Amino acid sequence: MRISTNQIFQTGTNYLLDGQSNLFNIQNKLGTGKKFLSASENPVAATQALLTSQSIGVNAQYAENQANAKSQLALEEDRLKSVVDSILFVMEQTVAAGNGTYSDGQREYIAQGIQGQLEFLVGMANSTDANGYYLFSGFQGNTKPFQAIPQAGGTIKYQYAGDDGQRLLQVGSSRQIAVSDSGRDIFERIRTGNGTFALTGDPGNTGSSTMGKSSVNNQALWTGNNYEIEFTSATTYTITETDPITSAVIGSTSNSYVSGAEITDIPGISFSIGGEPAVGDTYNVAPSRDQSLFVTLQNLVAAISTDFENNPAQAANAKNIIAAEMYNLQRDLENTSTMQASIGNRRFELDSLSEVSSALELHYKERLSELQDLDYAQAISDFMRQQMQLEAAQSSFAKMTSLSLFQYI
Repeated sequence: MRISTNQIFQTGTNYLLDGQSNLFNIQNKLGTGKKFLSASENPVAATQALLTSQSIGVNAQYAENQANAKSQLALEEDRLKSVVDSILFVMEQTVAAGNGTYSDGQREYIAQGIQGQLEFLVGMANSTDANGYYLFSGFQGNTKPFQAIPQAGGTIKYQYAGDDGQRLLQVGSSRQIAVSDSGRDIFERIRTGNGTFALTGDPGNTGSSTMGKSSVNNQALWTGNNYEIEFTSATTYTITETDPITSAVIGSTSNSYVSGAEITDIPGISFSIGGEPAVGDTYNVAPSRDQSLFVTLQNLVAAISTDFENNPAQAANAKNIIAAEMYNLQRDLENTSTMQASIGNRRFELDSLSEVSSALELHYKERLSELQDLDYAQAISDFMRQQMQLEAAQSSFAKMTSLSLFQYI
């Protein structure tokens, strides 16, 4: 077969260019550390690598959200720990205020301390995070949750201005977690008394009787109605049952009074009253209702500040208020502890999710490496082979192009 000189040159040049291109391609792969430089080289692997890279990005965002959620919840838990410590301090001071040997001045000092704790707790309830958002205002992160509203007589009402929402963070493909809680749930929705009913003495009582322990004996028998205990003499009383909505009288019974004895005349519950009541003194049993922690402390400050030295009736009234609010403080403590447990559960879940995210990150990166990372040993071997082929092609091309019949004439 006859081959023209032009064909020899063209074919040789093409081989050399292809060899140089292949060598350059391998050299670029060695430089970048990637198996392919464009998706056209391996469309399937390129698509899988893109999807895996997207999964890594999404997983990284979840991990960042998990870290933010942990930080938010740790801050909230710290604030609630301070609330618990404050409530425990107030309870200790309240018990001390009941010491019969204390003077009015000493009790006033205790009242001032509790007032300081009230202001501290309002500050905790209005805490903000690192971004300036209020922790306990629900969805209203920019709204101060508890605002002091002056009332007639110089008193202050702490009014909740937030809502009942919880701010959520997406911490997994199908999981959102609450990173805030409503201040209403923590500081306001606290049931009075023992959580079922509350026993209170009338502030107008003139005797020296005081109320004792109350308990629920059979929840199923508790009617949820209001009851008024009125003393008709030093040794007798009547119990009048009324509807809590219409105030209609349902029934009335007469009973004998023994100081300190347990009263079990109301279905499902029991309580005691001790001391010497005056005729007309009354006590009330009513279903528990919501009362804020701040109102409880305000009531305590007012009761402990009362000057009742040498005034048994006033002392008894103050002790009744203190006893009632001690029940409420216990409920406050239980409610806050329950919220702490909820936060602890969320933080534990976040720890588990973080472990899953770390495992997924490792898995995705390993998969991405399998798809696109270069096998350097194989690539170097290919480079040397391609280089040798190119050098051989260059050498043979040089010899071919130097052939001429004129050299033999």
